[in-house]
Amino acid sequence: MASRTKTREKKEQAKQAEEVFKAAMKEEGYRCTRERLTVLREIYLSDSHLDADEIFVKLKKKNVSISRATVYHTLDLLFKFHLVNKIDLGHKHTHYEKSYGVSNHLHIICEQCDRVVEVHSEELNSILERLCDENGFTLGSYSLQVFARCRDEGHTGNCELKTQPAH
Repeated sequence: MASRTKTREKKEQAKQAEEVFKAAMKEEGYRCTRERLTVLREIYLSDSHLDADEIFVKLKKKNVSISRATVYHTLDLLFKFHLVNKIDLGHKHTHYEKSYGVSNHLHIICEQCDRVVEVHSEELNSILERLCDENGFTLGSYSLQVFARCRDEGHTGNCELKTQPAH
């Protein structure tokens, strides 16, 4: 039951982000193509942090006719309109995650096994709000990555999670 609710929530979030994207594209004079909407949906319906090539490959496997250039250009537009965040997970390339309707969070990444954990912290939000306020800013969104080592890996030198896929 919880799985169905989560899927329904993701679809609703994707639909809302799509409406924001369409409006922003129209306002800026861009064409809102089926391919661009497909890229947005792929990100919003995913549970992982995707890079541009992963998005391209996933869409190709779904028989979507799209070029790598369109994926990259669409990601730039989604970032411009604050619908995705660019994040560095230590893999020497950019990953993307949905940002519309998503609360601020940080990523803790294991340096050994690449496991990524998202952490929400009201305490951290309060600290960042105070720091922004003290320096004449209002906190918007943030992207924070913390690189650490899994506890098991730190003690034994071998992480049991190392074989699990990253992101």
